[in-house]
Amino acid sequence: MFSDAYIIMKKELKRLFTDRRTVFFMVVLPLVMLPVMYTVMGKISQSRSADIRSYHGTVFIAPEMQKQSPIYEEFISIINSQMNVTINEIPEAYIPTAKELIKEKEAQLLITFPENIDFAFDAIQPFDIHVFYNGASDYSSYFYRRTYDAVNSLADTLIYLRLESLNIPTEILTPVTANRTISPELVNLAKKGSEVGKVFGVLLPFIIILYLFVSSMQVGIDTVSGEKERGTLAILLVNQVDRASIILGKLLAVVCASFASAISSVVGLMIAGRYFLKDLFRSSAEMSDFILGADQILQLAILLIPVAILLVSLVLICATYARNSKEAAGLVMPLYMVVLILSIGTSSMGETVPTWMHYTPIINTVVGLKSVFIKSSSWGNVIIAAVTSLIFSGLLIFFMIRMFKNEKILFRI
Repeated sequence: MFSDAYIIMKKELKRLFTDRRTVFFMVVLPLVMLPVMYTVMGKISQSRSADIRSYHGTVFIAPEMQKQSPIYEEFISIINSQMNVTINEIPEAYIPTAKELIKEKEAQLLITFPENIDFAFDAIQPFDIHVFYNGASDYSSYFYRRTYDAVNSLADTLIYLRLESLNIPTEILTPVTANRTISPELVNLAKKGSEVGKVFGVLLPFIIILYLFVSSMQVGIDTVSGEKERGTLAILLVNQVDRASIILGKLLAVVCASFASAISSVVGLMIAGRYFLKDLFRSSAEMSDFILGADQILQLAILLIPVAILLVSLVLICATYARNSKEAAGLVMPLYMVVLILSIGTSSMGETVPTWMHYTPIINTVVGLKSVFIKSSSWGNVIIAAVTSLIFSGLLIFFMIRMFKNEKILFRI
C-alpha cells in the first residue's frame, strides 16, 4: 500500500512542481509579496506619522477676559512650545463659526476658558478648560491629544506655584519614584527575543494556518475534482491500486505542496520583519534577538505537520464529494471562513487561554504556535494539539476512504 502511495505522491509532486505558474503562486509570490507589502505598510505608517507631526494647525481660543491672566499666558506658552499651530484669539460670538470650521476640517481645535480663572486659582477651586476637536480628522485628533498633555502640564505648574505660595516644599508631591535609580535595560526581564516573538506570535500563527489552507485548496481541489473533470481519476481507479493508497499518496503530495507555500510565507515575513517591525509596531525590539532554539523548531514541526494533514483532509473531502472544481471551491469556502475566523480570533487573544482551547483542533495549534514564538510553550500542550489534530485527521481520512470506495458518492451518479 505504501509503495503505491509513494508512487502516486511522486507523480502528483512532479506534476505540481514542474508547473511554473503553480510554483510561482505557491512559493515565489508569498516570498516576495509579504516583504514588499509589510515594508510598504511600515513606510506609509512612518510617513503619515511624520506628516501629522509636521502639520501646521489652526487653533481658536476664546479667552474672554482672561487675556491678561498669568495662567492664560502660561498655557499659551506651553501650546507654542509643544505644538506647531497658529493661535487665533476670538470673541465669544465667533465660537459657533469656529466649531463649523472644525467640522469641515478647515481648523483643528477650539479652546474655551471659563471666567475668573485667576480667582478660582486663588480660591483653590478647580476650573475646566473646554477643548473641541474633530475625531474624524487625524490632524485634529493629534492636536487634541497634545492639548490634553498641555493642560496636564499647566496643572502641574499651577500645583507647584500653589505649594510655593504656601511655603510647602514641592518635593511633597513626589514621595516615591519608579526605576529612576536603575538602568531601563536591567528592569526588563523578558527572555531574549521574546519581545520580537510576541509580535510574530500575533502575525505568524494565523498566516501559517491560512497559507496551509489556501495552498491545500489550490492543489487539493485540482488533485481530486480536477482529475474528475479531466477523466484521469477514473483511469487511475481502474488499475489494480488500493484506493487507500490513492488517497494517502494524494494527501501527502498536497501536504508537501502546502508546506512549501507556508514556509515561503514565513520566510518572507521574517525578511519583512527586519524592515517593518519598528515602523509598523513602534517596537524597540531587535530582529537579531529573535532566534528559535532546537526545541522550538521541533515543537513547530510537531504542531504543523498534524494540522497540515487535518486541513488537507478537510479540503480533499470536499473535493471528493464535488462533481467538479467549481463545486469543490464552493464547498471549501465556508470551511475557509471558519478557519480564518478561528485563527485570527485565537491569535488576537492574550497569553492565558481557557483550558478547552488546548483540546480543540486548529485553535490549539494557533495557541501552540503563538506560545512557541514567545518562548513560553510547554511540551504537554504541544503534544495534545498534535494528537487531537491526528485523531480528527484519521477520522476524516477513514471517511474519505469510504467515499472513494462508493462510486455513487465519488462520481455523484
